[in-house]
Amino acid sequence: MLATNSQHASNANNTPQTIHWNKAENRLEIDWTETLGYPCRLVVYGWEQGLEWHTELSDDIHQPVLFAEPGINLINPTSSPAIRQWQSTIPEDLITILQPFRLWSFSLLQMANQWQEMSDLLRSNPILIWLAREYMDTHKLSNGQFREMLNLKQHQILGAMGLAATKSSVRAVKRIQLESYIPSMSELVRQLWRQPSLVTHLRHQQKIDRPLMRLLQRLPWIAGRPLANTLDAIDCHWQYEELIQLVTDTCRMSGNNPDTQERLAGARSFNAVENIHNRVVDEYNDGRHHGPGQFTALLDEHGEPLPFPKPPHPGTSEIKPILTPADLADEGDLMRHCVASYTRRIQEGEYFVYHMDHPQPLTIGVKVRNGAVTGYDQIKGIRNHSAEKEANDIVMSWIKNLLNAREF
Repeated sequence: MLATNSQHASNANNTPQTIHWNKAENRLEIDWTETLGYPCRLVVYGWEQGLEWHTELSDDIHQPVLFAEPGINLINPTSSPAIRQWQSTIPEDLITILQPFRLWSFSLLQMANQWQEMSDLLRSNPILIWLAREYMDTHKLSNGQFREMLNLKQHQILGAMGLAATKSSVRAVKRIQLESYIPSMSELVRQLWRQPSLVTHLRHQQKIDRPLMRLLQRLPWIAGRPLANTLDAIDCHWQYEELIQLVTDTCRMSGNNPDTQERLAGARSFNAVENIHNRVVDEYNDGRHHGPGQFTALLDEHGEPLPFPKPPHPGTSEIKPILTPADLADEGDLMRHCVASYTRRIQEGEYFVYHMDHPQPLTIGVKVRNGAVTGYDQIKGIRNHSAEKEANDIVMSWIKNLLNAREF
């Protein structure tokens, strides 16, 4: 075998394989023998050979069905010189475009090699390809039916999937920003794009990402309002996430009060949202909000809040669990934020709250499942101010120890 660039690599189970770039044959060769315990080699040809691949066994060659995945991600960035040689045979822009695809990156690349319509659509609207490929799986389309769909105009492809079928809808799809294309997110996109009026409001939205779409899923009235423009104008990632959290918390505390929602929808700055949030926090903590949708505490037969379950962790000398609904209300009043609105989630065993006094007063919210901490979602100072470095390092070290302990 003539080869340039050979390497011993490991799979996810740290079992070594030998990877070769066969320059004479213009193909990548990955030896799985040590992994599987019997002779087996994966062979993948370059772009000019149509990206064909097969598996060579000791006494047989297995030819896959058309557009099958080879069982290894060859598209992502890699330290393997041999795989990089294989990638160099492929148009560089297609490699970049396909990296967010988690399930079908190789098969889509093969289609782009053989179908001009796939090559064109991947370059002009990869999100549309992602949605269409998900649709192909869920509706059991054949390769031929899928290709017929790709030959439609882009708004017609959306219509064939039961989504808003307008040119502005296509433009909004192009502005969706995701790090990876996964099934759960495609369902969220489809849910939103089944609402033509909402999609129409997105025609001027420049930043349509996961946090915004999750927010629109819960609060569709935001679309097209000044608040959506406020979100669009924020370049700082942490401030963008913080604004979404403020909006969500404000709606929850107010019981989705229509007047509060209208004030939020008209907010033209981060400070405006923060001011609305702080007013609602004060009203909530003073007991002046009684909206019909409020996340009220679970009460016993005497109308008293049910007690909290046992803390998932006893805390430390610096980090103390908040043990009762009354203490949680005091925490919200002391820290001037909305933590008291989490009472019911704590009672239901989904959440727990801790407090730290030194070196900075902080409220720490952790997620709970089956009585164990699974993560955190807030580390907040007074009025939701961010934690200072020293205090944040203490809390993060504690949380890391909790999560590491769960692995044993």
